[in-house]
Amino acid sequence: MKCFIVLLAFLGVALGNPAKPEQFNGHKVISIVPKTEAELKVLKDLEHDDSLNLDFWTEPVAVGKEVGIHVTPGAQETAVLAICKEHGIEHVEAIDDMQQVMDYQDLSNFAASFRRGRTIVGYYARYDEITAWLDKKIKESNGLVTPFEAGTTYQKRSIRGIKVGKSAPGKPAIWFHAGIHAREWVSIASNIYIIDQLLSSTDPTVKALRENLVWYIVPVANPDGYEYTHTNNRMWRKTVQPHSYFCKGADPNRNWDAAWGTTGVSSNPCSDIYPGPHAWSEIETKTLSQTIWSLKDELKGFISFHAFSQLWLTPWAYTTKYPEDHQELMAVANEATRRLMAVHNQSWKVGPPSHILYEASGGTYDWAKMKAGIKYAYTLECRPNTMRPGFMLPASGIIPSGEETWAGVKYVAEFLVQKYGK
Repeated sequence: MKCFIVLLAFLGVALGNPAKPEQFNGHKVISIVPKTEAELKVLKDLEHDDSLNLDFWTEPVAVGKEVGIHVTPGAQETAVLAICKEHGIEHVEAIDDMQQVMDYQDLSNFAASFRRGRTIVGYYARYDEITAWLDKKIKESNGLVTPFEAGTTYQKRSIRGIKVGKSAPGKPAIWFHAGIHAREWVSIASNIYIIDQLLSSTDPTVKALRENLVWYIVPVANPDGYEYTHTNNRMWRKTVQPHSYFCKGADPNRNWDAAWGTTGVSSNPCSDIYPGPHAWSEIETKTLSQTIWSLKDELKGFISFHAFSQLWLTPWAYTTKYPEDHQELMAVANEATRRLMAVHNQSWKVGPPSHILYEASGGTYDWAKMKAGIKYAYTLECRPNTMRPGFMLPASGIIPSGEETWAGVKYVAEFLVQKYGK
């Protein structure tokens, strides 16, 4: 297997797919299921230990819920294992070498790019490939699809979006975006699949959705970060704007003016959950929010795509309290998730992240509901639901992820047309 990976990696370099500058040889993902409140507290203390600056793939939120910690070889790994030993905390290596898993994802993507031919549907495309594909779709749409810009990034990239359908009085609209966390590639690839289905399907029900609902779609909400995961650091999550001498970037899903900085954040600029020095410190979140605000009277639905965990999340993320219309939101989410799970017989969970994942303030969909008044606001955590491969889902998982998430989104769209359409 290793020889196969080395061979294909060599071919990738020869054909213009250079290795990433930052390698992850020997990096591990440690899986821990805390058995007691005492063990849970130890893990929470680890999470907030800025001296270790650990990358938690899944956070310690409850006894019996798996926690994933990415550790670097050497002092960081030694410290985590020593703490586990001291407190008698059992652990396993979900990934014993992250670079091998990354290489396999790259190679599966390399193969998928040939299988898919001239379309980017079904493989992890780069930002420029995605924008070129969107331009092609716009050109071929006979006026059905129009472009819009949801702002620009710190590095002056356009946050490209497409509008499908034409606005009209009383006609509802839905917004969704993906890739606000840069390393969550499958969220972007799933959005590409959904766009393709929406525009190319001959199904009468899809045609009706093109006519009776306006779609605003931004497949790459954090272009600088996404490109950085391809060129510099596959595990990069944040924006790239410097905020200290040593560290750059803020978590763009903690930077919105929705209970900003109150929970699920770190004051350490080097942390992956650093919310920025203040709300809207990141130009990406500021301009995205301004675009959404300009459409708020039209928008009735909002979905932010993430990965991984297989969750359909409802508000609120920042508190364990429920919104007044919690039952209405859950009814739509439950039916959408039921249809999603039926596609490939996958298991998903539904509910507020503060109950089934973790509390986090300053998030996009909390802001969309709290401030912009978009009632049906959700977050989707796409495939997989396991630490291995975690963020490095092979390209073979893109189409299945797109198929199931499309089934859920399609139901939400149909619901909005029925509830708000003429």
